[in-house]
Amino acid sequence: MGKMPLAKVDDRGRVQLPSNLRHRMKLKEGDEFVAEDLGEDTIVLKKINLRLLLEDAIEKAKSIDLDKLENEIEEESNQLARQKFKVSSR
Repeated sequence: MGKMPLAKVDDRGRVQLPSNLRHRMKLKEGDEFVAEDLGEDTIVLKKINLRLLLEDAIEKAKSIDLDKLENEIEEESNQLARQKFKVSSR
């Protein structure tokens, strides 16, 4: 197993990744990560592309049939109300 490079936390809480890792992963200034605490002194960083995630969400939202969704919500709420108040459906 090769020598593992060290990263240190500075006084502002920033961690500088080793240059060979930044180059190998093609990381650049402004790249964003999700940080997850796994306990036992373990942190996982996952690179994310926030712009791409938002663009995908917008595209998915565009394909939603709002009338159909509204009808489904209304039917579900009617069904729940009938169950709660023990009313038989028509």
